[in-house]
Parts: sequence; C-alpha cells; structure tokens
Amino acid sequence: MALLVPPVVLIYLQPDLGTALVLVFVWGAMLFAAGVRLAYLGALAGGALAMFPFLWPRLQGYMQRRLLAFLNPAGDPAASYNVTQALISIGSGGLFGKGFRHGTQSQLHFLRIRHTDFIFSVIGEELGLVGCLLVLGLLGFVLWRMLRAAEVARDAQGRLIAVGMAALLFFQSAVNIGVNVGVVPVTGIPLPFISAGGSSLVTFLFGVGLVESVLLRRRKIDF
Repeated sequence: MALLVPPVVLIYLQPDLGTALVLVFVWGAMLFAAGVRLAYLGALAGGALAMFPFLWPRLQGYMQRRLLAFLNPAGDPAASYNVTQALISIGSGGLFGKGFRHGTQSQLHFLRIRHTDFIFSVIGEELGLVGCLLVLGLLGFVLWRMLRAAEVARDAQGRLIAVGMAALLFFQSAVNIGVNVGVVPVTGIPLPFISAGGSSLVTFLFGVGLVESVLLRRRKIDF
C-alpha cells in the first residue's frame, strides 16, 4: 500500500484519474496473484467506495461532469456528445463497415479525439462488426499469452510480471471499449497497441517483451 499511494496520488493530481485507476487495478490483480485473499481485496474495494462521497467534492469539475453525463446523458448533451457520436459510429458500421477511411462520423469530424480515446468507434464504423471482433480476438490472444506465461513461470517474480501486464492490458482494453459503447464513463484511457500515442505503445511493447522473457526462461537455458 505504501508503494501504491504516492504514484496514484501524484498521477491523480496531474489530473489523470483514469491512469490512477489503472494502477490500482493492476496492484489488486498482482496482490490476488500473490495469494492475498479475495475477501481482503473486497474489503479494500468496499472501503474505497465508502469514501467516494467524501472524495466527490475534490474531483475536478470535468470529472464530475463526465460521471453525471454517464448517469444521465440527456442532462448534459455537451458532456455526452462524443459518446453519442461514438454509438452512432459503431451502429452505422453494420457487419462489414463503410470501408477504410470512408466513415462519415469520423472523417467528417463529428467524432472527436477519434485517433485515441474513440479509435474503437472508428474501427466499428469503417470495418464493422467483423473488424471489432478481429480487434477483440487479437487483444484476447495477447491476453491469453500473458496468462499462459503466468501459469508456466518458474518463480513468483515472473508470475507477477505476467499477471501485472495481463491486468494492464485487460483493464485498459475493457475501459476504452466500454467508453466507446457507453457502458463506462469517459476516462481518457487509450486502447492498447491501437490508439495513437508513442508512450502507450512503447510501454506495452516493453511489457510484452518482459512477458516473453518469462516464457523464454521457464526452462533452464544452456549456453
């Protein structure tokens, strides 16, 4: 806990609540993999939720607007505008989409920040349901490889590395896609390997390299 709180607080003060929540989720997943009882983790989560009413006044104004817009989109059309456009984009894509770079919502700029937070909506509009399922399948395959690495790791360190990266990939993917389909409040978390942004891509490639090293060293290497 002492190692978690300082970076989470500093990241939140940027302000970046989404990335702070990512760290908390990864920390919880690694604790579970290390053998901490689920009941203890549930108690921690319950305590955090119980503190939410006290934290609400300290949230940034735009964070409060996003949460309120998620609960009642009609109450603040401006705050929920991009989510509405994202849903229109995905719904209009149909089975096979409108074609690469032929999406009306994305190419005519009705959909904002389409290259990062809402890239999944662009995929849904231009490549359709087939493209969305392909992306989900590829992310699922990488996630399976990470969990497989955790299963065959020779030691606890390797297992925790693999579980941590799997948790990071799962949480960011689930939240980003959830935002695009309107089941999660807007957080500003990129879609791994796909959203524009060099730092995110480099981080995940570095993490994949660590996981592959865990797989490589599951057996003794002779030189």
